[in-house]
Amino acid sequence: MRRVINTKTNVLTMFRTILISIVIIIFHHSVLAQSPWARSKSGFYAQLGYNFIPTYGTLFGKDGEDIILDHEVSEQQIQLYGEYGLSNKTTLILSLPYVINERGASNPDSPLMFAVEDTGSISGLGNTRFAVRHQFLNGHVALAGTMLVGLPAPADYQPFTDLSTGYDALLIQPMISIGKGFGRYYAYGYGSYGFRSNDYSHFLNLGVEGGAQLGHFWVIAFSEWLYSLENGSRGLPGLDVLTGLNANDQGWFSFGLKAIWQINRFTGITVSGAGAFGGQYVPKSPGIGISAYFKWD
Repeated sequence: MRRVINTKTNVLTMFRTILISIVIIIFHHSVLAQSPWARSKSGFYAQLGYNFIPTYGTLFGKDGEDIILDHEVSEQQIQLYGEYGLSNKTTLILSLPYVINERGASNPDSPLMFAVEDTGSISGLGNTRFAVRHQFLNGHVALAGTMLVGLPAPADYQPFTDLSTGYDALLIQPMISIGKGFGRYYAYGYGSYGFRSNDYSHFLNLGVEGGAQLGHFWVIAFSEWLYSLENGSRGLPGLDVLTGLNANDQGWFSFGLKAIWQINRFTGITVSGAGAFGGQYVPKSPGIGISAYFKWD
């Protein structure tokens, strides 16, 4: 009997570990499409999405250890994303996020006895991002270069609750993407280097994506690696106020899935999620993302 109970406990523990590792990575690293394909001239794509991470109290720590937060944290984001074709080879991109973050109740798992008990919330624009993508090759293989610029979040940082709506830094991120279409299938990979100001570390970002069309649906798998070079001098807040929101030296290695329902030629709905195999200073908590789009090519 004891062996059966222990087996069930181990299974539940393993399931819980897998569950809490699920995180919507795009929520922490506002995604601009890394695709190597440009929009057609005067073609456009507009997407309105909602992402949320419900209450969490644990972060992936450095070198594999967990960080137990003193207070529980929740995150929400509404994001407008758009692309417009200046020509058949050059596309303008905009990402405009509105963020709502909260530091709530005390975490019952916290080991701290004397901690800052402030709670609160913050809302406002996050890191607005602009980009220009130029497609250099279009044939059997597509090749494009993208230059991305991210603006500092305008909302004031709250030091007593470690709440913010985005990085207080300017981002410059050049990217190269290469891919190929196979009728109802496609695949591409990308790589970029991110420069952040204001004593934040720079980072490397690599990823791959591939999808298959099944009737009116696309099923897509992707993997992403974000690695901090840890060359910035900005430190973490104290554990008694730490939330992990927009912390320096964040990173992850993820695998995820997206499903796109093409309602008709112009509109559709996308649902996405990803599991983190490992990370640093990002939450170990389930998340959900859903968006609707309109396109004209």
